Amino acid sequence: MVDQINLEDLMAREIRAEGTGYSALPGLVRELIRTPGFKELLLLHLRDINPENARELIRTVLWEDIAFSMSIIGASPKLVNWLVEALIELGVQLNNFTLDILRDFLSKMGQDLDTSAIESLPSAYAPLVNDLLLNDREALDALIAGIGHVAESALSTMGSTLRNVGNTADFGKIRVGISEHFDRRREELAGIPEIFSPVPLANLLGVVPPIANYLLRVLTRTLQALALPPEILANAIFQLLEDINQKELGGLVNSLTEFINSLHQGNLVLGRDEPRFKEVAGRISKGLVESVDGEQLKQAAIAVGEDGKVLGEVISGYLFATPESTTQVVKALHTAINAIMRTLGNTAKRMSELPASAMAELAEDFEARFDSRELGRVMNHGMTTFNKLCDQNHDMVTEILRRSFSAVNTETWALAGKNVVLQAKDAAFSVPQVSAALTPKAIGRDINAGLAAFNRLSQEKPELISQRVSETLAVIDTAALAKAVESFVNPLLKALFENTKVLMAVVKPVVGGTLKAIGGLIKDGVMRTRKAR
Repeated sequence: MVDQINLEDLMAREIRAEGTGYSALPGLVRELIRTPGFKELLLLHLRDINPENARELIRTVLWEDIAFSMSIIGASPKLVNWLVEALIELGVQLNNFTLDILRDFLSKMGQDLDTSAIESLPSAYAPLVNDLLLNDREALDALIAGIGHVAESALSTMGSTLRNVGNTADFGKIRVGISEHFDRRREELAGIPEIFSPVPLANLLGVVPPIANYLLRVLTRTLQALALPPEILANAIFQLLEDINQKELGGLVNSLTEFINSLHQGNLVLGRDEPRFKEVAGRISKGLVESVDGEQLKQAAIAVGEDGKVLGEVISGYLFATPESTTQVVKALHTAINAIMRTLGNTAKRMSELPASAMAELAEDFEARFDSRELGRVMNHGMTTFNKLCDQNHDMVTEILRRSFSAVNTETWALAGKNVVLQAKDAAFSVPQVSAALTPKAIGRDINAGLAAFNRLSQEKPELISQRVSETLAVIDTAALAKAVESFVNPLLKALFENTKVLMAVVKPVVGGTLKAIGGLIKDGVMRTRKAR
């Protein structure tokens, strides 16, 4: 029989401590543990505990006294907080037990857990969640706000907790244990997994569009809120950029570059004669190729290509639907081209402003790093590939050139060439420095300067040019080069003679201009000779 507990004394202490945050629950538990009869009854129950009794206990607690049970449910937030504090203190106190006791406890807990009962938890609470939360917006908002508050509190304390774990835990043992466990679990996950019910899955995926729409609305409103007067907006953005701690940003860049450099150095150290990553990448690609279904991958690539083509047609059709939209797109392209050209111009300007010492360093580095043999290898493999294509389709180049030339409008090309030449001539001669540079005297002076620079380089390093040219020519496959030239020149001539209009449109101006230029030079020479006499 359970001994009598002095409840009056406990109530008196609770009344005296009211308003001080004191709870009678620890005192009640203390008195119960000191009562031999209660301990005997509790241990007797635990030795022959029956999980089915839990259901009966909950039914009894809820329906035996409905007012009492509703009071308990009303205090559930405080009970949750109490449970969290209890779990924290339990973790602190468990550190005082020996490892053998804890190991046996965890092992027995893992073996005795009723997994089927745990799996039935979601289905037991699903009607409650559906009726109470999903149909009651206020309850749902309150729950989400509570979860958010818990998440923020957890994140705020996570830093110190992780530091404590990092300082005390043996991550080597943890890694080995977790790796072995998940390796075993991975082997168990064989075969085709069970498919989720399509209706709940579709409903779950249906949540994605509203969330995406909400985020888009937030982004749109944010940009709309920035619709300030240009000078205020620019000042705010510039001030924001200036307020960013450049030292911190530089530290991030330094850390990233140090990480990349360390990874590269480790790659070389581990690989010894060659980078280790080459071996690793080889194994990865080999395993990937062996595991990937090539036919499925090919079909997926075809599908992506077809979808991309459709998407491109739709976007292109939308952007170029009207002359106004086409004009706006082209204007945007003009802006982009100008930005690229400005970047290239600034880069070239900075390069041209480098001092002679820096240019000398770059020249030495280029000479040391540029492997001209690689250029020969590129030419080799390119010609070999071209020859194989021609071997498989002898008329490939002929057909491509024939189609291209047959589509050429000679009058349009002639008019375009005339406009380009005339306007380029006018532009060149309208700029004094360009016009001065194009005079025969200036051209001759520039040629002399170039020849002098080349001769100076040849005298300083007589073996450089011959060495570079020899290295390049040594690796060129002359047979492949000859075959490639033949495969290209013959179809080109054939295509040209099949399209005589194009041939004459190209050849006639060139021949006529050349003969005219030669005649002018001869006439000029004769006139100078007569004047000299």
